[in-house]
Amino acid sequence: MMSLLLRAALALLLSVTRVYGACPGDCGGDGEVTVNDVVLAVSIALGGASLDQCAAADADGDGSVAVADLVAGVNALLGGCGAAPTATPSVGTPSPTATATPSATPTLTMTPAIGPRVVFFGMTSADDVLQSPIGTDPDGVPIYQRAFGFGFRLVVEAAPGASGFSVGTDSFADGDAPALQVQATRPLGNGSTDVCDVAPPLVGGVPGIDPPRFDDSAAVVDALNDLGCRFVDGTGQPQARNCAASCAKDANGDYACVDTATEAQFCVLVDTLLEFPPGDTLVTVRVRDKGRGTVAPNLGPPSRLIVRVQ
Repeated sequence: MMSLLLRAALALLLSVTRVYGACPGDCGGDGEVTVNDVVLAVSIALGGASLDQCAAADADGDGSVAVADLVAGVNALLGGCGAAPTATPSVGTPSPTATATPSATPTLTMTPAIGPRVVFFGMTSADDVLQSPIGTDPDGVPIYQRAFGFGFRLVVEAAPGASGFSVGTDSFADGDAPALQVQATRPLGNGSTDVCDVAPPLVGGVPGIDPPRFDDSAAVVDALNDLGCRFVDGTGQPQARNCAASCAKDANGDYACVDTATEAQFCVLVDTLLEFPPGDTLVTVRVRDKGRGTVAPNLGPPSRLIVRVQ
């Protein structure tokens, strides 16, 4: 989850108007401040990235990135670089979330997902050979087609995001959502609502979540854990693997991570207990980092694929 500090900082940033005439926060040096530039600046302020990754984030040149520096960067994002000063920020107690409506500017809501990036989300055959999608849907989501709803693996690979924190490795968490958060829009297997029912006599499937959503409701958290507990490492534990213990083969037939940036790989064998129903099932995944010290873990952006069973 996004830390309270980060949420509060972003709320403050969105509550101000232009104050600087230069271009603070322009990490790319191209005369424009982007949302990614602001996210990186926030990460530097929280200690998740170093100042040398974006020296422009330090607007006042004091060697650190403080709230005032972040304010300057967001002002440049909203008003453009080189804009004349028009106001000073009103610093009070920021609310956890906020939406700014600058003059003649559409409403902007910033909820950057600075946690881990999903660098690969795909499928292998039962013998761990990578499969290719047959195409994409109108939204660009890759479609993997199967003759049967079982006998393959789903593979998720994640790398650190803008926060710079290590990728979380648990795929099951008793009473809370795990670091690996994966869900399907349709019931898998018999759709049982029992959580992690993988051993006799309690053996069942996973309920669907349609439309896809990530919230704190018991039904969603239980479904995330129910599917997540089946993503196991080489010893059968519900957690990530490293690349040395990959579940996927490369072009040479050797086991290796698909993306070289991967820090954690999650694998599940889809057997008859997790059989996908005929038709299209949308699978959505996101991953949380480990946080650091007093900084709470952060969630990354979601990734999606469609499993199409003929």
